[in-house]
Amino acid sequence: MRITFLGHAGFVVETAGALVVMDPWLSPQGAFDSAWMQLPRNHHLAPRVRELLETPGRERFLYISHEHKDHFDPAFLATLARRDFTVLVPKFKRSELQDFFAKYGCQRVIACEDSREVPIPGGYLKLFVSEQGTNRDSSVLVRGDGQCFLNLNDCKLHDRLARIIAEEGSIDVFSAQFSGAIWHPTCYEYPRETYSAIARKKRDSKFEAVARALESVRPRGYIASAGPAAFLDPTLFSLNFEDVNIFPRAPDLFAFLARRLPDAPTRYLEPMPGDVLDAGTLEYVSQVPERVTTENFQDYLHAYAKDLAHVFRERRHNLMREEVDEILGRLRVELQRKLDLLDVHGRVGMPLYVELTEAPKRLLRVDFKLRRVDEVPELRDTVRYTMKVSAGDIVRVLDRKLNWEDFLLSFRLRLSRNPDVYEPVLHGFLGVEVEDLREFCDGIRATESQKERTVVEAGGKRFSLQRFCPHQGADLSEGWVEEGRYVVCPRHRWQFDLHRGGACRTNSATLCAEPLADKPERSNPGDGVPTQLPR
Repeated sequence: MRITFLGHAGFVVETAGALVVMDPWLSPQGAFDSAWMQLPRNHHLAPRVRELLETPGRERFLYISHEHKDHFDPAFLATLARRDFTVLVPKFKRSELQDFFAKYGCQRVIACEDSREVPIPGGYLKLFVSEQGTNRDSSVLVRGDGQCFLNLNDCKLHDRLARIIAEEGSIDVFSAQFSGAIWHPTCYEYPRETYSAIARKKRDSKFEAVARALESVRPRGYIASAGPAAFLDPTLFSLNFEDVNIFPRAPDLFAFLARRLPDAPTRYLEPMPGDVLDAGTLEYVSQVPERVTTENFQDYLHAYAKDLAHVFRERRHNLMREEVDEILGRLRVELQRKLDLLDVHGRVGMPLYVELTEAPKRLLRVDFKLRRVDEVPELRDTVRYTMKVSAGDIVRVLDRKLNWEDFLLSFRLRLSRNPDVYEPVLHGFLGVEVEDLREFCDGIRATESQKERTVVEAGGKRFSLQRFCPHQGADLSEGWVEEGRYVVCPRHRWQFDLHRGGACRTNSATLCAEPLADKPERSNPGDGVPTQLPR
């Protein structure tokens, strides 16, 4: 088995009888309205990937893990002339990927349910699908030529990894995201010290998740992928050089792993786009000459930004007053449509203010309790959530050139909240498409309906608590305890304080934890409920 790294989360896996192209993100315009660019640049690999997918002679597969445009690149896919390969996509409730490929004209589309196995000569492919709330993702396993590659990419399957390995056996090469991809705290208006503290905690939490995944998987080799993007827009360029943020590079991760897992047998790999790895020997069959290192990183980014400066000159907006007025009216209608479908609106404890930077005296105030959107001249609530955005950026959402989540990931907005508490319903209101809001609300209720409980020992005491995380339903029996009191969710690393009834440290969620008597109770061996979380 040979593995070619395409950059970011992209791979080509070749076995004797099959070829699998995974998440090729190769377009020179990047992703999320060109806010994210590939790091290192990989656009030169597009002809080679086209050739591989278009050349007959063995089974060829294109795998797309999820809808985020740093994984799903329609512009590149449109350049493929011969489409007699098979497409593998996860079967989500939201059918965007299936709908796209139904019109694409390839030989076959397989929409895979969770754990669906697809045979290939001498082995198989298997998809693992995760869909909770607004998060839809998948991972893929390839077994062939006596080797196995598990590509977790962005998929938060950490609470399932132990079971997957128990079923699938040993893994030769493992890959998983190690760098953050969310708009908190990147887009929030914090003092620098607060921003750095939040970012450091999130970065370390992500690193810890990778470390625990490596402890579960125990691969011979780990490829650092789905790392940071390059932010080349002049308004975002400083993100590349912050002392601490949620976009660390692979050397930072490897330094952490050396301390955290000093005796791990795993070899850590940071390939460049175009490098080819032999999965059996873990040696490079070939390596490209250009290497991005800590020493040349700044010069590389400045040269990269200079080469693509035209992209950002072309997207500058000069809007007339009448255009801004029209966009504000359309945004008000869009927000009201979303609010009308949000039947869990009563759970949001603060209003949302939306300000167009071109019209600072005409704010939109979303009142979740009264379910209405009004125009007001100024902020009038101390407890509030605010979003500031330019009309030229938000109109791309209203014109359906971007979806809401892609817009949020463009980082071209500023957010603040008082108090600084995560509101999951408000967060979903912003990021979910109008047509998906009913399903979003149903998902919240489905998660809350899971009342199964488990027992954890922490600090010498035993507690009964809800087994499934109230955020997105992760199985907390695969979590762990920190500082003798905090149960940590394995999926998003939320911390629940057992000394405060299982309350989350950062929001109002709770596990409804209760202390138990010192004498252990015998559990029913047939109920399938763990009696203790890993410590």
